[in-house]
Formats: sequence, C-alpha cells, structure tokens
Amino acid sequence: MSSGRAEPVWFGPEESPLFGVLHTPDALVRGAIVLCPPLGREYTYSYSTFAELATRLTQLGFAALRFDYRSTGDSFDRIADGPEGRGFEHDVRLAVAFARTLGVAHVGIVGMRLGANFATWQCGSEPVDAVVLWDPCPTGRSFLREQRALGLFGGVLTAEDDANRLGFPGFELSPEMTAEISDQDLVERKLGPVGTGGSADRVLLLTRSERAADRRLAERFDLPHVEHREVPGQPKLLNVHDDWPVVPTEGLATVAGWLDEVMPRGGSTIVTPSRSEVTVPIPSDGPGSSEVHGGGTAFIRERGVRLGPVGLFAIETERETGGSGAVCIFVSVANEHRIGPGRLWVQLSRVFAAEGSRCVRFDINGFGNSPARADRPLQPLRSIFGIDDVLDVARAVSPEDPGNVVLFGLCSSGYQVLEAALSLSPRGVCAMNPSVVFLPPEMASGGTMDVRRRFCVPQDLALAAARGTRAAKWLRRRFPAFTSRVGRRLWTVIGFFRNGPGARLGDLARAGTYVLLICNDHEVQPFLESGVSAVRRAEHRERLQIEVISTLDHGLLPSKDRQQVTQLILDYVRTRFRKPPEG
Repeated sequence: MSSGRAEPVWFGPEESPLFGVLHTPDALVRGAIVLCPPLGREYTYSYSTFAELATRLTQLGFAALRFDYRSTGDSFDRIADGPEGRGFEHDVRLAVAFARTLGVAHVGIVGMRLGANFATWQCGSEPVDAVVLWDPCPTGRSFLREQRALGLFGGVLTAEDDANRLGFPGFELSPEMTAEISDQDLVERKLGPVGTGGSADRVLLLTRSERAADRRLAERFDLPHVEHREVPGQPKLLNVHDDWPVVPTEGLATVAGWLDEVMPRGGSTIVTPSRSEVTVPIPSDGPGSSEVHGGGTAFIRERGVRLGPVGLFAIETERETGGSGAVCIFVSVANEHRIGPGRLWVQLSRVFAAEGSRCVRFDINGFGNSPARADRPLQPLRSIFGIDDVLDVARAVSPEDPGNVVLFGLCSSGYQVLEAALSLSPRGVCAMNPSVVFLPPEMASGGTMDVRRRFCVPQDLALAAARGTRAAKWLRRRFPAFTSRVGRRLWTVIGFFRNGPGARLGDLARAGTYVLLICNDHEVQPFLESGVSAVRRAEHRERLQIEVISTLDHGLLPSKDRQQVTQLILDYVRTRFRKPPEG
C-alpha cells in the first residue's frame, strides 16, 4: 500500500514561521490530522513514532501534519507572545488553521504528553471533529518536576542548581515558556461536548497501562463523548536512557484505528501548500547572532531538499543573497534527526548563514525524514552506510569540488565525519566526542572489519577471536571496563598504533584539512594513545586543534556544555572559513 507523499512546509508568522512535514495520500483526502509532539527529550524520542503514525494515517486516506512549535525543532524562534494567545497553544491553533487551508472539511488532533495538553487548550477556541490525548501530563508543573529529576539522575543538573532553572536535558526554556507550561492543568481544563463549553465531537484518552495513577485522571474525564483506553509501550518510548526508544506499535494501531472509525468518510482534493521555503530576518542583536557580518539585519532563506542517490532529507540555510565559500554540513546524531543536541545544528546553521555561509543539516538514511537504503530499513549505530551518506551529501551540495565543505558531527556522526574526511580531504572537519572505540556491526555479526574504517578501534579486539567462548562472555559481563581497557592497550602494543585514530588526524592535517576535535577526558584517549608524534606534528602546523573539556557530557545535554562548544565552533569557523557575504 502506498504511503503517499511527505513534503516540508512552513506556515504561521512571516517573522517566526513554523516548520512542518505534510503527509498526503495519493488519492482523495477524507480529512486532516494535526500531530502535536511532546517537548524536550520526549520530542526527540517520539519523532520516529509520529513519522510512523503519519504514514499510517495517509494509508487510511488522511492528510497528516507533523510540526515543531516555535523555538523547537526546525521552527524559528518565537519573538514574543502576541495578543492572539500564548506560544504553544497558539502554535497548535496555527497548525489547525494551516490544515484547514488545504481545503478539508474535517480536522482531528493527536497530542502526546504536553502536546495533548496544548491540544486541549486549543480546542477551547475552535471546533474539531476528534481529539486523541495520548499519555497526557496531568499538570505542566508535574512535567517540569519530572524533567528536573531526569536531569539530576543523568548528571545534566546537580543538586546545587537552582530548582527553577530554565533548562532540562537537551532543551532550553525561556521564562515565558516555563510559566506557560506551569499553567497547563489538564484536569481543570476538561474537554466538554460541543455546545456545552467545549469543542470536540469525540475524544480518546490514552493512558499508560503500566501506571495505575492515570486511571484517576481518566475518572476526571468521565464524560459521554470521552472514551478511555489503556495502552502499553510509553516507558520504552519516553523513559529511556542508554537504550533506543521503542516505537509503541499497539498505541499506533489504537490511534489510527480509532480515527478511522470516528472521522467522517468521503474525500476531496486538497490545495497544494505554497510555502515550500521561507525567508526570515535575523537581527544582529537576536539570539545566537550577535556578530552578524556588517551589523543590522540579515535575511536568511531555508528550504527542504533531497540530496544524493538515496534522497536524504536536508534543510538548506543560506543568506538571501546566496552563500559563499565552503558549505557547512551538519550530520544528524545517532538515531535522532537533523537538529543536533539542544538544536545546536539549527542555531549554528542560521548564525553561519547570516554571516554568508551556505549550511546544510541532514538526516542519516533510515532516520528522521530520510529514506532507508535498499533492504536496510534499520541501520545500526556507526553503520558504514552513514559514512556513505556524508560523502553523498558533500558531492550533492558541492558537485564541482566535494572537498569544499566543512563537516560537523557528534558521537556516532563525529566518527562518521572523520572517516568521510579521509576520502574527501574537506576544508575542515569538527568532531565532538567522536566514538571511535566500538565493535563494528559487521564484526558483531561474525565478519571482518570493513576496510573503509580507518579511525575505528575495534572494541574487545584482544577477545575477538574468542568471542564465542564462555570465558570471554563471562569476562565482558563481569568486567566490561577492564576488558575494554585491556583490548585497547593490546591494540596499541601489537602495532596498530601506527594507523590509529591519532595518526589519521595527522593524515587529515597533511592533506590540508583544518581539524577541530572537542572531547572529554575519556573520548580523547584513543587519539592520544595512538600516533602521538603525528598528532603533535599536526598541532604544530596549526592544522589540528584539540580541545579537551574534562567534564564535557558525551551528548552535550547540559546547556553549559553546549555554550562552551558553541563558542569553540564559532571561533573555529570565523577564523578559518569566514568570508564577507555578498550584497
């Protein structure tokens, strides 16, 4: 069955437009469903779930709109709360209004976690046909407390931090946002039936089957038009730490099936959205753009593009008058989409574009909005095909000279940009906490390491020959840190040090690439323990800059870590690659 089309769209205010992905079926459309995401890390974890839900809805004949609230994801930052309403609620209202401009007669809303709360408030102002409240937060204050607890548990916050600190893992809040979230009380803002103070014909309340406390919330929604069901899967989707989020298939089936049941039948053609790209002013005194070249206001243009033979999804950002010099390429991190840690890729793209550079941030194949490569729908972390993705994008954005690029990556994508750089000899590469010590997927399945891996230090190399033995499994299980350390030491002793990651940094520098390596104490060790002489020679020639921040969080979740890294990157790009913009 066809999954229809998925196209990037912008809508809302000209000075701070919202970004969305509109999924439409190939045939007639029976209605539009607006998908309201959660916030913070929950937004990141649920991204693929909402993409899958949108695909299912198009197969049922619906148009589905996924979107980012202002100041989140790929949307532009909110400027101020206007008289039309407060930020998040107003953004939902804008999304519903945009869905109606498609020419559909029926509109529904699906909101998860705080997205459900925002949808509830929006429904108090404009009728919709159906609403799904998926695992809503009883109150905004409870959500903020949960996020602070996660920050403390994960080391992103400390007990000494202010209890009212306006940030939690991977997400920043303004005081206005915090106040707005604190006011979200789902119990007090119940959805009544049309004609009695509410504005939803049908409501489905989905709560966690794993949490008995949600049943008390359901009791407060005991209204004739509200249906309550319990679904499993939310903890594995949202309450993850080291493992990947697991798409809640039963919840997806419940939401799609219920909307198919309650939404009216019939169909019509839709109006094609007109805003496939936007031009937005970035003032010199705006957030993250305090040093825009020439002062005043720069106008930047953003548009969604498909790149390379696979059709990888990317957002291209450049000054309205065009970009010059090397293209900055930002690679998505791990299983996340293209925005980077705490939206760092988005913010850097817009700052550099305002200063005259062309920037592209893209999704690795199989993640975000990029299609999977043939016969490989699920890519393991650090797949060799991620390296191919970086090469494909460089060739697509700079076909005459693929090396005229600057590559940026973190963690797994930090490793991928280093590997790609050896083939490209780019103008520059910036790798943050690159993960180079790991067991390649091809070795984990019993094969040999791909010859294209030149930065990789195969984890547990000393035990690789005995991986299937009981003793080796026992050692790795009981003493993982020790076996990893022994494996790395043996890897150095037996002669691999000549071709290790440190030596490869020297190769990049000799080829003319400016390398910026930003690491914590742990991540920098494989580079310093191999090819030390090559590293020192490269540093002396000023082609290699190694910045060690002892306490740097691996994923850059704390805002203070992102601020430090941001300043290093700004200095690196402005010193090495900055050119005055044209016009």
